Amino acid sequence: MNLDLIYSRPAKTAAQLATKSIDHHRFLAKKVLLTGEPEILNTLNGRECFLNAFALLIRICPNIRIHIPAGCEDLGVVSKTFVKRIAFGGGVEHFDHVDDLGSFDAILSVGTAVKPGLPWTTINSNGWLARVSSGTRSLPADVAMDNPVGALAAASLGVGEVFKRLIKLKPERGEMLDGFSFSLRSYRAGETDCGPPLPSSLDVDLLLVGGGAIGNGTVRLLSQLQCRGRIDVVDAQTYAEENLGTCLLMGTADLGESKAKMLASHLQAPGLQVESFGMTFEQYARQTRRAPVVVLNGLDNIPGRHQVQRTIWPDVVVDGAIGDFTCQVSRHPWPDDIACLICLFREPAGPPVEKIQMQATGLSLDSLLRPDDLLSASDVDRASDEKQEFLRARLGKPICSVIQEGIALKLSVDEQQKGFEPSVPFTACFSACMVVAEMVAHIMKWPSVLAPRFQFDFLTGPQYGQELPQQRRAGCVCLRHKNIERARLARKTNAGDVPEINETGEPTAA
Repeated sequence: MNLDLIYSRPAKTAAQLATKSIDHHRFLAKKVLLTGEPEILNTLNGRECFLNAFALLIRICPNIRIHIPAGCEDLGVVSKTFVKRIAFGGGVEHFDHVDDLGSFDAILSVGTAVKPGLPWTTINSNGWLARVSSGTRSLPADVAMDNPVGALAAASLGVGEVFKRLIKLKPERGEMLDGFSFSLRSYRAGETDCGPPLPSSLDVDLLLVGGGAIGNGTVRLLSQLQCRGRIDVVDAQTYAEENLGTCLLMGTADLGESKAKMLASHLQAPGLQVESFGMTFEQYARQTRRAPVVVLNGLDNIPGRHQVQRTIWPDVVVDGAIGDFTCQVSRHPWPDDIACLICLFREPAGPPVEKIQMQATGLSLDSLLRPDDLLSASDVDRASDEKQEFLRARLGKPICSVIQEGIALKLSVDEQQKGFEPSVPFTACFSACMVVAEMVAHIMKWPSVLAPRFQFDFLTGPQYGQELPQQRRAGCVCLRHKNIERARLARKTNAGDVPEINETGEPTAA
């Protein structure tokens, strides 16, 4: 097992903070203690905070010590089974007692008390409230309203605090949170209202697109919400070692497994039909012709988001998005005058096509303007030196086919050089918490403040987050209301060819 590859994404994320932290290059060698207080650990919220915290910690630190206090024997059994399933690297140990708390670089406790003289962070949750304190202020002890969404959000905030300690983040980039609470209903800091209770069961007709880091957090929560109905999971990829560094549910036994199939296995429950589709979204849409009421996105690219929106036009799409430390949720209900995914996520303007073709083939502009001609020796002689060998092997071929080959080769090389995008698991899981919170609100017909998105920087904290309203953009396909309604009706009734709305807003055969 290649630990450098496993931790490549968190390490790359930390490296971006080279001027804003002291130990960005040494954080993987540090040691973390996970512990808690019996009064909180013996509650459902406390247990979920603890297990989620471990599942996140192992993905940013290979050296974890676990101390479960006396009186929490049930959690001890569950914890050891849980750790055995997802731990990797061999650096995790359970201890009955800990003598030297000062030997740890960070301590994460599920409880209420804080210890300012130590690198200590405390977390707990109550309902839709996630709480964390890394300073002098203790946390409230009321944790009676069970809610897995708040528990995972608290664990994500707590592990984010641990990450700050491990890299020794400079205060000007982001300060530690002290006596902090955040509501996943109001998106406000300092809230004391834990929000409405979860229903005893949730009737769903869902499609989850994307089985990466956000998809893992989403499925972790869906599996705890007593869902009834149907959930489809779509992802064409399989899990590789680098996914261990970001995907909450993944263990080494999942290496090489279909992402869709693995996540679907966590959702199996009485009264719930779960199907996995190890294929692209385009293939899924053509094969199933389904019209799910709610779509949850865990995608990492703009074209994928556009395709989901254009193809299905569900009652609502809830989209999770992350950057290196940026965390976002957006909600796109139909037919409200709120920006759709195509309005919100726009591709940056690229260079002129001729410039891309010249970079890919080395051909001169004069040669490129004669695409139907056969490639000649004079074309090769006028080309850039580094591309002439590539071109000589294609003498006599139509210039248009040479251009296509050159572009394909360039895309392949660019993808290999791109490497893995920076990512940390706690950011993805907090985004998943907001996605599921919005899903529940939609199904329960609770009001939402999003129109369409909330975004924040994880290092500064959600208290500095912004609600970013946006109406439909002029010229966007979502303004073609009649065409979209026809496409929605055709998909719901499965009547003939199910159309997709193209870039101009016209229906086309899917």
